[in-house]
Amino acid sequence: MAVVKAGAFALIRLTYYTYGTEFLSGRWVQYAVMAVAAFTILYGSVNALRQKHFKRRLAYSTVSNLSYIAFAVTLMTPAGLLAAFCHLVFHSVIKICAFFAAGSVLHYSDREYVPQLEGLGRKMPWTFTFFTISALALTGIPPFCGFFSKWYIATAAIESGSGLAVAGTAVLLVSAFLTACYMLSPVILAFFPRKDVPNDLTKVKEANWRMLIPMGVCAVLCIVFGLFAKFPIELFREVLML
Repeated sequence: MAVVKAGAFALIRLTYYTYGTEFLSGRWVQYAVMAVAAFTILYGSVNALRQKHFKRRLAYSTVSNLSYIAFAVTLMTPAGLLAAFCHLVFHSVIKICAFFAAGSVLHYSDREYVPQLEGLGRKMPWTFTFFTISALALTGIPPFCGFFSKWYIATAAIESGSGLAVAGTAVLLVSAFLTACYMLSPVILAFFPRKDVPNDLTKVKEANWRMLIPMGVCAVLCIVFGLFAKFPIELFREVLML
């Protein structure tokens, strides 16, 4: 997660602090990258929904959410910069929690694919509770932190006045719906399995405390950054000198 976020951070630095928005704003390159980012948001979301492999689904989700950051960056406004940085930080916490949960499932149940998750919530309640929190946060449901970063991106796009940026908000809405589908379907399978599907869970057990504590910390941060979003966002404003 640190590697992919380094690329997003580099994009922010190059756009706002190396070339500068005064030089790039209004040029064809701004709209070209914005269009590619909007397309990739949908591309990553659609492919995440199509994936049956649990961790690969999360990986395609990361492709989509990195494009959220790129889309916000291409707005080239102070609001867009703040929105990009918010999503860079908040998405990191959310997705680390989700990947920790997926790794825990793989290690303690030896299951890699989403259809194999049926009923696991009863054997691994803490793991799937933490994953549920990350799923709700990534979907953008309040009061989790993902809601605020996505809200800032959408409002920054509308305030920019660019026709392409405003059209991009429709892409964000479609992506939010797809995110709900691909993130919450494992939760439903885990906690509400179908009765007619055989699934041997005798060897499945909950993750140990060494794996649960990092997941729990990230899950708590998803909630705390949402309930008290004003504090980190004001901190981001100071860091970005806005």
